[in-house]
Order: sequence, then structure tokens, then C-alpha cells
Amino acid sequence: MDIEYQRFLDEAKEYTRLRYKMLKLEFLEKSSQIIALIVLVIVVTVLLLAALTYFSFAAIHALKGVLGGLTGGFCIFGGIFILLMAVIVLFRKQIIVNPLIKQLSEIMFAEDDADNDANYEVKKSNDETQQNKQS
Repeated sequence: MDIEYQRFLDEAKEYTRLRYKMLKLEFLEKSSQIIALIVLVIVVTVLLLAALTYFSFAAIHALKGVLGGLTGGFCIFGGIFILLMAVIVLFRKQIIVNPLIKQLSEIMFAEDDADNDANYEVKKSNDETQQNKQS
């Protein structure tokens, strides 16, 4: 009886150690995916702002001939940017918050195939143990 208890205790310790290692690996995987998402959002935002700036200046200079100077073009695009900012602020949940929460929840709560396989193996092992006890 002592040998079986010691073996059970050793297996429980090993299971706990392996589970802890797996938890650390899952945390590393999920945190690296979140960091990659944040870096991607920052890079895309900076590039879009740079492109928007260059296209704005090009449009302002194109309007210079029509409006008779740069001042009118800058005022028009200043108004456009204020309207754009207001739209983003008003619809921030639909535009920014909800997609970000959806993406983060997909990362955090994604079911891994390894987890499903491990759960299947544990269930299969438990079923076999119960069948052996009934026999």
C-alpha cells in the first residue's frame, strides 16, 4: 500500500510540475501574440498617419490653384480632420474597442489542439481505470 501511495504521490508531483511548465509556455505564447498585435497596431497607425499627412499636403497644394492660396486648403483639411476625429470619438466602441476586445479574447481564450488532446487522453485514462475497477 505504501508503494502505491508513493507512486501516486510521485505521479501527482510530476503532473503538477508539467502542468506548471505548460502554463508558463501558454502564458509566453499568449503574451507574445498580444505584444505582436500591439506592435502591429502601432506600426500600421504610424504608417497610416504618415500617408495621410503626405496625401493631405498634396491635396492642399492641388487646391492652391483653385482656392487662390494655401490658407483655404489648410482650413478645409483642418475641418476634415476635426470631423474625422469627432466620428472616431463618437464611434470608438464600434471602431476601436470592440474589435480590440474581440481580437484579445480570441488570443486569450483560444482552444489549443494540444489541450484538447491532453484532455482526451486524461478522460480516456480515467474511463479505462473505471472499467478496470468494475471488472
